[in-house]
Amino acid sequence: MEKLTRNNIVLLGCLSVLIIFLPFLTSSRSLFLHLLLSAIIVSGVYSCAFQKRTQRILATVGAITLVVTWLDIIFGQADVFRIVAFGAIFAFICAIVFFLVRHIARSKNVTSTIIISAINGYLLMGLLGALLLDIADTAGGSLTAGSGTPGIKFAGSAVPVFHDYLYFSFVTLTTLGYGDITPASVATKSVALMIAVGGQFYLTILIAMLVGKYLSQKNR
Repeated sequence: MEKLTRNNIVLLGCLSVLIIFLPFLTSSRSLFLHLLLSAIIVSGVYSCAFQKRTQRILATVGAITLVVTWLDIIFGQADVFRIVAFGAIFAFICAIVFFLVRHIARSKNVTSTIIISAINGYLLMGLLGALLLDIADTAGGSLTAGSGTPGIKFAGSAVPVFHDYLYFSFVTLTTLGYGDITPASVATKSVALMIAVGGQFYLTILIAMLVGKYLSQKNR
């Protein structure tokens, strides 16, 4: 259990670094992004180490995902490789979130590991939204600022970077809705709806499960 807690703390650390420090980088931002995504993939595998069979499956899929991810760097971030790489990461992180939520649902007690796993699941959902927004925008969708300028306009930048998608994803996930970035295409509108609804479902279901388990644990 201590090992599992440590693994989830490492995953939480990687996600926190991605969210907090990525926008402060300039020329090495792309390389740092891929390093962080690789660290999230690896730590995600070990954060689901509650079953050996699950970990073996995730380790195999994670290795394939890592190869595809780094092809994006090797081939100069061509659009097709970026879409394939982010698509593979999206599918893998969906699996991580599924196994984390399943583990939380099956647990009998509310422990520190369960709480950290729930936090990781929520942060991973924000990352999933950012990946989908990036894929939709790269594949032909567009995010339009209030001025109507094509693309994304945020913090004085005319060219969108991954952290802009991450920012918009979490703003939508938490239903803050600042309005400085708005989806314009059909694809990005659909993604924004998925993020908003998915975030509310996650919080509602997870809080209900955790409160129920805590009360049951207290009664026992």
